[in-house]
Amino acid sequence: MFVRRVHSSIEANASAISRIRCGRIVTREGQLERIEQHWFANHVSVAQVWWQNQRNSLDGDVCQLDFHVPWGMKAFVTLDYIRTGNQARYATFIGACNVLNEVARLKNAYAIVAHVTNSNISDRFLKRAGWERHLEDWPGRHFIRRMQPSVRIADAFG
Repeated sequence: MFVRRVHSSIEANASAISRIRCGRIVTREGQLERIEQHWFANHVSVAQVWWQNQRNSLDGDVCQLDFHVPWGMKAFVTLDYIRTGNQARYATFIGACNVLNEVARLKNAYAIVAHVTNSNISDRFLKRAGWERHLEDWPGRHFIRRMQPSVRIADAFG
């Protein structure tokens, strides 16, 4: 992934973070390490996931969340990929999710959406974390976490 900029503080870089279209959030030991701004969205294949699990695992208590804002849908943030280290704790994962929520808030996003393919992530867990089922007539498990219910859907596109 080609990194454009790196931010280590949400408060100090709120304006720049609110303009990120594609990025990665990295937390380590429950704390924000950095938010990377990327040139392109990270589209992950099954082969890439297999390779990373077999040969290129992350070491330690670390979590990475890749996200992007789809073209023409500026009020939505898409959670693309979650990758954790071999000793990642729940606090580190939740910390990364909280940073993603803050990024979505800075962007005035209506919602964060995700297509969950890992069967180890239960619907019950996602519900407790504030996510709800979405697009149930589509194949797969699609979830949405609404950030600002007062935003009109018509304003979410554009």
